[in-house]
Formats: sequence, C-alpha cells, structure tokens
Amino acid sequence: MISVSAFAQKDPFSTIEKRISADLQTGINDVFLAKKITKDLIKLKADGSWTDINYADAQYDPLKRIKEMATAYIRPANKFYGNQEIYGAITTSLQNWLDRNPKNKNWWYNDIFYPQAIGQTLILMRNGKTQLPVELEKLLIQRMVRRLKVGDGANTSDEALHYLYRACLTQNKNTLDSAAKYLFEPIAVEDGKEGVQVDGSYYQHGKQQAIASYGRVFAGNSVNAAYYLRDTEYALPKAQLHILVSYLKDTFLKTIRGSFYDFNVRGRGISRQDSLNAHVSGMVNKIKMFNRENSAYWEASTWRTSHQKPANYQIEPSNTVYWKSGYTRQVRPQYTFSVQTASVRTLRTERGNNENVLGKFLSDGATNIQRSGSEYANIMPLWEWDKIPGTTTRDYTDDKGATIKKEWGIPGTTKFVGGVSDGVYGASAYDLDFDSVQAKKAWFFFDKEVICLGAGINSASSQVITTTINQSWLRGKVIEDKSFLLHDSIGYFFPAGGDVKVTQQNQVGNWYRINQFQEKKEVSGKVFKSWFNHGVQPHDASYAYVVVPDIGAAAMQKYPLDAIKVIQNTKAIQAVMHNRLSIMQVVFYQAGELSDDDIIVKVDKPCIIQVKDLNAINPLIFIADPTQENSKVRIEIKTPKLKSSKIITCNLPVGALAGSTLKYNISN
Repeated sequence: MISVSAFAQKDPFSTIEKRISADLQTGINDVFLAKKITKDLIKLKADGSWTDINYADAQYDPLKRIKEMATAYIRPANKFYGNQEIYGAITTSLQNWLDRNPKNKNWWYNDIFYPQAIGQTLILMRNGKTQLPVELEKLLIQRMVRRLKVGDGANTSDEALHYLYRACLTQNKNTLDSAAKYLFEPIAVEDGKEGVQVDGSYYQHGKQQAIASYGRVFAGNSVNAAYYLRDTEYALPKAQLHILVSYLKDTFLKTIRGSFYDFNVRGRGISRQDSLNAHVSGMVNKIKMFNRENSAYWEASTWRTSHQKPANYQIEPSNTVYWKSGYTRQVRPQYTFSVQTASVRTLRTERGNNENVLGKFLSDGATNIQRSGSEYANIMPLWEWDKIPGTTTRDYTDDKGATIKKEWGIPGTTKFVGGVSDGVYGASAYDLDFDSVQAKKAWFFFDKEVICLGAGINSASSQVITTTINQSWLRGKVIEDKSFLLHDSIGYFFPAGGDVKVTQQNQVGNWYRINQFQEKKEVSGKVFKSWFNHGVQPHDASYAYVVVPDIGAAAMQKYPLDAIKVIQNTKAIQAVMHNRLSIMQVVFYQAGELSDDDIIVKVDKPCIIQVKDLNAINPLIFIADPTQENSKVRIEIKTPKLKSSKIITCNLPVGALAGSTLKYNISN
C-alpha cells in the first residue's frame, strides 16, 4: 500500500490540485450559495456580462460570481450541481471576460486578484461533469501569466499563489518550482527589509507596522502554501516553519480578541467595513496539519475566534514591546490593551488608494482597549477622528484637520519612542511632536491596571487641545463620579483630576468619508466618548488616568488605588510604583535622577527602566533605549534592601536589536 506521503512525492500536481479544490469548498453553505447565484443570474446578459457591473472599473465581480457558479456546479450537495444552464453561464461569462480583458487602475486587481480568481475557477471546474472547452481554458491560463514581483513581502506570496494554481493546471515543473520558492521567500527575518522583523512585528510599504493587514495576507498565503505542499518535495523547510509558527503564535494571533482584531494592527484597512472581523479559524485548522506540537494552542485559538469559547479562554498574560514598529501590546485574560506610535525610524499609518483618509492621528499613541473584542467593530465611520482613543491632538471643527494629505507613507517626527518589557510587565513612551502639539506620553502596564500619563503638553495652535480616553460603542449605563468613570465594565480613575468631558450620544457618518471605495449611505449609532480638555494653547499641561478593565460599580467605589503611586509626571521623568507587585517603572526623557523615599535611580542618558522585586535583596533591572542611539547607559540605584548604592554600566543592544530590553541582576 502506497502512503499518502509517498503518493504526494510521486505526483505532486494532482495532490496539490486536490488540496486546493477541497480548500476552496471549505465552509460552503450550499443553500445560501444557490440563492445568491439565482439572484445574480437575473442580471446576467446573453453575452456573458452583468448589467450591474462597470467593466471599466471591474473589481471583485464578475470573477467572484463566476467562481461561485463554478463552486455550485461541481458540488453534489448544491441544487446547481451539473446544471447545464449554470455551465453555459460559466463558459459564456468567462469568454466575455477573456474578450473584454478588463484592467483596473489599482495594480493589485490586475496582478493578484484576477489571476488568482481565474486559477481558482479553473481548478474547481476540473471537477465538473463537463469540462471547460480546452481552448477557453488554455487562453485563460495564458491570461494568468504575470511577472512576479520578487522581494515584495506579502505581495510576492500573493502572486506566487496564482503561480501555484497555474503550475497545477499545466503540470509544469518549472512553474511549480518558482511557485514554491516565492511562496516561501517572504518567510524570513531580514533586518530593515519588508516582512517579518526581528522583534516579531511585520513591515510592508516601507518601515510601517502591518501585523494584521499585509501581515494577515502573508500569514494566510504562507499557511496555505505550507498546507498545500506538505508531505511533498516542496514542503516548507524547518527553519522557515519555525519563523512562520513564531509569527502566528507570538504575534499575529495575539492581536485578536475573541473574533476581532486590535484596530492598531489593521493599517489603512481600518477604513473598510467589517475590517476588524478576524476570520482565522480555517487558517488555524490548517496549521495543525503541519505543526502538531502546538496543537493545543491552535485548538484554543480556533475556539476563541469562532465563538465556541469566550474571549478569555486559555489566554496567558503577556506584555510585548515591538521596538521595530512602535507597537506595544498588553494581554490579560480580562483584556487586551495596545498602543501604536511612530518614530523617525518608521512610517506613520498610511493613506493609500484613498483608503484611511482621516487616519492622520492613528500613530500618535492610539490605544485599543478590548474585553469582548467588538468594542470598536465598524465604529470607524462614526468616529470623531481627531479623538482617536489615547491620542493628544487639536480639536478640529471638521474632518479636514484629521485628513492625511499625502498617500503612501509619512515618516514619524520623533526619536524617543519605545518601551521596556520583561514579557509580562512593561512601560512604553512616546515623545509626541506632531501637528503643532507636543507632549510626553507614557503607559505603565501591570496586571489589573494600565496607568496612562501625559506631561509637557504644549501647543500654540488656535484649537483646544484634548487627550482622548476612549471612543467606543455605547453599551449600557455610564457611571460618572468626581474621581472615576465606568462604562462597559472598563473603569477609569483620575488621580490628578482634570477637566474630563463625557458624551454618550448618537453619532452620524458614512464609510465614504474615510474610504472612497465605500458607500456614502449614512450610518449612525450611539457612541461613548471621553476626553481631557487641556484648553487653548496649553503650557506644560498634564493628565493621568488609570484604566481598570473587568470591573463593576461596587468595586470601583472601593478600588485599592493606594497600590499605585504616580511618583512623577513631568516632561523630564514619568514614573509609577506598584506597591503590591513591588515594581517601579521610570521613563527618563533625559539624563536625570528620581528619588522616592529610600529609592533612588539616576541615569546618564535617556532610557526606560523597570525595577522588579524592589523590596528584595537582589532586585532586577530591565532597561531599554527608545532613541536606539546609545550603546551604554550608566545607572546608579539604591533600593530598600541594598546596603549601598549600586552603579551599573549597561551595555545596550545595538544593530537590529537596538531598542530591545536588557536584564540586569543587582546583588549586595
């Protein structure tokens, strides 16, 4: 008896083609599909064109409709199985496409979507009762031929995928060799180049964080390729498998809360309807086929993202600073909290193809706070875009102030951007200097609390300056007190007071205002919005708020805020002590000294420090340089149990690791 693996090695073309065909039919609802096709057939003309499609600007349709007809035609469970009318519609509409040869202004349709959709349709039709005419199939395969853009990250794997389809259809070994090579080419870590970074983040369109935008495409294509090519001579090499699994397990899947993405990782895709919906269970199920050692992790991810288990199911606490991308993510069973920033080393979140028109401030400390995961799902057309959660900005009277004027990447404006992390706890900071607003912004991450500090807030502009606490869907009652605010099981304490504003009202907008490929139809909904009002032309203004997710009204009233101490909140130093955890975190924007009772920390260069086990004989220091410029930092430290001050010369990581965290043990 010949094993599956041996057969796959002997005849990879038929093995791969069968896997692709089966994959294209996964999750098909035949009743729903048949109903959709019935409606589409009404609009199909005798020449194979559709009355409601502008072929001068063809996008997903009509090829999507043709593929759907092909799917129904080959499935015994579908009412259109083997149907001659459907077969005629498929052949006629394919011929019409071939004759028209539509082109789109967006190269992506021409070079990626069109050849992929054609290849998928042809592979499906290989299973039909009646095959496509030989000459029609031959000409369509020729139409699939495109020059492959090598070294273009997710786009390369996207193009190599239709190379794989074409290789199966033609049984051409050279094409299959190229497909396998370039499908796997992006699975690499090369510092500064687009793709997976040494910190586990993902770049595309330059040095721009794209973890679940282009990084989602990369993940999907890489998983599909590994799944299709498993047990053949083209199987994914172990070294690249390790990179792919690490990216999926430690980065990509952790950006999903329940079945929704963190809006900070969707790039310009944030402006697309349903863009936060994370349909990944199918992808994760494929991973299990070639990475069984992590099967328990993949299984838990599948259950969470498909609503079979709650959002907190088997979530392990973690804190990760992506120093290459300016992204920080805190994960706890109770919540996910992330921050996105930009520096002179990276690009701000892009506007491209007139998508993400109003995302000007997405890179200025945007904070994503999720419990269920759906807190921001499809809220974007209603957002006041100069009040993105977490950001400190000018309060404009209309959308013009939040409009990105230039497409395809604008560099950040500041050097001091980054954070320190021990993998569980950490602190991140952003030296904001953008759009005539300056501020020192920092976030301190513990278990139950995230402390958000701002200092040195200055602006000479004519607008009011605000710091937005949150702007999410209004859910349930908002409870306001002099010192706290509670909404949707997320509490906000204000230890330093401030002019805090709250609205809970209907907001109106449309998708077109943020994405000119979307509808102009008006949408509305009730939104919770809260912010600090710093006034006009503030000078050295500040704010402090403590976010406590997973809390109720009674617990807010008696919350032990004394466990947290804001030691300092100035433009030179921002520091927080967590007494119960015995952790102190300090952001030094310049050389300086912090003194608090019997604790002294002095540094000779800008850095961020976390001191753990403060009251132990041997405390631990974690240090990072957000400027990524210094090779050494001298620290002088005195803690309660140290017999005397200790001086440590920290030799910081350099090169690709500059900005990452270093750990030091302190001993008496």
